[in-house]
Amino acid sequence: MGGMGFRDLRVSNQALLAKQMWRLLTNPGTLVGRVMKARYFKHSSVIDARRGHDPSFAWRSLWGAKSLLMEGLMWRIGDGESVRVWEDPWLPGERRERVPLPNIEADPSMCVAAFIDRDTGLWREDVLHALLSEVEVKRVQAIPLSRDLPADSPYWWPSRSGDYTVKTGY
Repeated sequence: MGGMGFRDLRVSNQALLAKQMWRLLTNPGTLVGRVMKARYFKHSSVIDARRGHDPSFAWRSLWGAKSLLMEGLMWRIGDGESVRVWEDPWLPGERRERVPLPNIEADPSMCVAAFIDRDTGLWREDVLHALLSEVEVKRVQAIPLSRDLPADSPYWWPSRSGDYTVKTGY
């Protein structure tokens, strides 16, 4: 135990690095965000970024903390354009869950936007019932949609505010 109150310096460092990943995810327009995107995840989001060939020490460190960030990352549905139905955790509940892939005919890259009627701003009942179980349909219907259909936003479920904090990551 150090004099500064850190129980485990390695875990503290991972929590701090995950905070930087959170900032890259939520504030991609910053100078650091634009530089990292141009170098390491040009055609994807920071969440889908790969380690890459011969990365910098900074990127290797950040990329190593991505797993901690992924443990508590969930999505608030807005327009559904950036949340993948089968891969991203977006259903409300106590645990971070993904929707299980229903069958081999389902599009694995399908976004939640396919479930939303853009004209009315409501859930498309026919599509929900065709692809999801009854339990999952009820969970989806419990998600309120805004008529404005804002962009989807990430939130960190272990914190009350929804923002990643080093304390909750630690």
